[in-house]
Amino acid sequence: MLITMEPQTFDSEAPALQDLARRGYRHNFNLSDGQQQDFHLELGLRPGRFRIHEVHRFEGDSNPDDTCVIYAIESDDGTKGVLVDAYGCYADSRVTELVRQLPVPPRR
Repeated sequence: MLITMEPQTFDSEAPALQDLARRGYRHNFNLSDGQQQDFHLELGLRPGRFRIHEVHRFEGDSNPDDTCVIYAIESDDGTKGVLVDAYGCYADSRVTELVRQLPVPPRR
């Protein structure tokens, strides 16, 4: 799937998550004990089944350690959701490894 829309910019995590949910990224693909939290989907976060559509990074104004990255992803069956992680030294190594294996859209 080719993503042609211009990327959105957001000041913080909450508006980004709200906008993504409005655009259909409603499922929680975050990991807990190595498993996705949105258990009723039963998709499993296997790299061959997902593609990253958007990436949004945020840094706290007053604390550089207050950082996060939001990945808007879609499964091969069309299920859309988000995967949220810290980045830098606070990133979850499981999420980092998973994201490295997912196809990403070309940078413009």
